[in-house]
Amino acid sequence: MIKGLTLVENEDMEMLSSYARKGWILYKVGILGYTLKRSNPQQLQYFLDYRDNPDKEYFLCFNEAGWSYVCSLGNTIHIFSALKDTKPIYTDNDTELKKYIIQYEMAKKAAISSFLCTVLFLILLLFFKYGHIPDIYGKIFGTLLILSSTIIVFTVIPCISFYSKINRIKGDTENNNRNYKIIYGLLIIETLLLVFLFYLNKFNFLNIDNIVFYILCFIGVLLGIFTCIIKDV
Repeated sequence: MIKGLTLVENEDMEMLSSYARKGWILYKVGILGYTLKRSNPQQLQYFLDYRDNPDKEYFLCFNEAGWSYVCSLGNTIHIFSALKDTKPIYTDNDTELKKYIIQYEMAKKAAISSFLCTVLFLILLLFFKYGHIPDIYGKIFGTLLILSSTIIVFTVIPCISFYSKINRIKGDTENNNRNYKIIYGLLIIETLLLVFLFYLNKFNFLNIDNIVFYILCFIGVLLGIFTCIIKDV
């Protein structure tokens, strides 16, 4: 299973190295996990890089540096392997910083998009509440609001992760990272609470007043603002 490429990529790469020493070599990567194949034990190190739709020159540069291409997740995340003592690809902060800035900008676009969708569905649900939209659309907008609120979490996680890594490389203050971790935790808790209350209400286990639900949604939107629309790096 993937532990979290955007959060703990080094742990994942070390895990793959550990498997290689036991004779299990990375073959391909999927959305949820890695596929390994049986081989002779090898002393390998793995490296994960981000590049949207890379060209042949990109892979050639890695190959010339002693790193062999292994597999990709989509057209953005690429994994390479090399012998244990091979020199790292990124040997200075500037090149590593550029790597994460590119991914941060991509992740921020996804986070903002999911945030805007949540705002849209919340507005439509309010129109339904006050009779401006036919009843048939009420449950549809409610379900879409829950889904978009949940998606915010999974789009904001990479955004925060890359932002924290950029701050770490730049040597920025620890307070910024701590504040975003707090907001990130609150966003997850609030979203899970929304989902939990929605299904309790849907299956008549609990009768929740609409105003409570809307307040929770509004809080989620505010948290989305703080976590999605953060300053440029």
